[in-house]
Amino acid sequence: MLAVASAMVMGCSSSDSNSNQGTPDGLITSLTDPDYNANSLKGYVAANITLPAGNYTLDGALTVLDGFTLTLQPGVKFIANTSSSQGGTNVRVQVNKGGKLIAVGTPTQPIVFTSDTQHPGDWAGVFLCGKATLVSPNGSRDGSYTQATEIGDATYGGNDDADSSGDLEYVEIAYAGARISSTKEGNNLSLYAQGTGTILKNLWLHDGSDDNIEFFGGTVNVENALIVNSADDTFDWCLGWNGHATNVVEVREAGFTDITNGSGMFEGDGFFSDLGSTPTNTANMSNPTLTNFSVGVYSGAGVDSGSSTGAAYKLRNLGLLRTGCKLSLSNCKVIWGDTVNFPTNGLWKFNDGTGPAIASAVNINLNYTGPNFIGATGVTTSADSPIPGANYNASGAYPAYVLSDFAQLVFNNVAVTGADKSVFAWTNYNFATKAPGL
Repeated sequence: MLAVASAMVMGCSSSDSNSNQGTPDGLITSLTDPDYNANSLKGYVAANITLPAGNYTLDGALTVLDGFTLTLQPGVKFIANTSSSQGGTNVRVQVNKGGKLIAVGTPTQPIVFTSDTQHPGDWAGVFLCGKATLVSPNGSRDGSYTQATEIGDATYGGNDDADSSGDLEYVEIAYAGARISSTKEGNNLSLYAQGTGTILKNLWLHDGSDDNIEFFGGTVNVENALIVNSADDTFDWCLGWNGHATNVVEVREAGFTDITNGSGMFEGDGFFSDLGSTPTNTANMSNPTLTNFSVGVYSGAGVDSGSSTGAAYKLRNLGLLRTGCKLSLSNCKVIWGDTVNFPTNGLWKFNDGTGPAIASAVNINLNYTGPNFIGATGVTTSADSPIPGANYNASGAYPAYVLSDFAQLVFNNVAVTGADKSVFAWTNYNFATKAPGL
């Protein structure tokens, strides 16, 4: 369908792009096009379109095609329609490779993506597909490896690490993460092969049914992100993401009980756990730099609302690093505020069945407040684990890491202060009641 749509665009010159005003064809070329309807917004953006402030009903997939830009003015609000067959994975905002989304709000007029019933998983989310590099199954990063999105089958990946899919500032995204299956789901914000040209600053992502934000390779950076309530992982990356994230707050509130199996506040893959184990060549694996983070866990358990069985789970850990992942995490403040539900694998876990992290390239320095997990029921840690506990080698033929194998693990550095929460005043988020002590 994308190929047909692209061919149709190729056949239209700028002078006749609106000549077919009376016949809907799935292509939105202007605000007077018959395919444009603010009360039922869907289709292919096939021109440079600017939407003025106001409410829009997102009624299906709205896809920005290669070569075109969708600009949202401050005060634009997209509301995903979940009624009948319109909800779930059918509803998303998707920017294809070569397209752009310019969504620059203000503190008083943010740009909002939400849903009509405001339940996690109501819609699929915002997808940005770019041309930056991915690490391949053999560990190379030559720009030839591409992938397809889990929903929509849009291609991403390339050889342009400076690529841009647009600019998102003062943007709120909520209630997304609809699933097709346990391995195919959306996120509030999915960043597919995004380059450094994409701007991500002052974001509020909350109440996602899968991850609130996931980086699929690329080099994109993010600054000032408030990320609240994820049923799966709060902050996730894979396929060789090598960007920088700074001033990020992650919260799982006491009243949030939606959870999936294997959830955590961080999940980092050097490669891609869904596609195979760690490549032999680990030089090009994910190696992000994370600075100035504050993480509060006030609910460590819940029920998977997206499963037919309603299975109950606990958070497995604060963070999981695997498949050749490397990491530098500094100035991170962590509060484990749930005194009943402890993580099943300790605060950090550095391997699973898909392969271990690269211990010599893992730097973690955080100020921890909460229970001592070493020796707690259901928590597996190594004998030399730093308080409150890290899982080096739970089972299987993994490297038998010891503390000295890691570049740095400091779990209770009292000098660490975490993120600057004042920059999130525009969200009106009540830290005092919803994230006490953070």
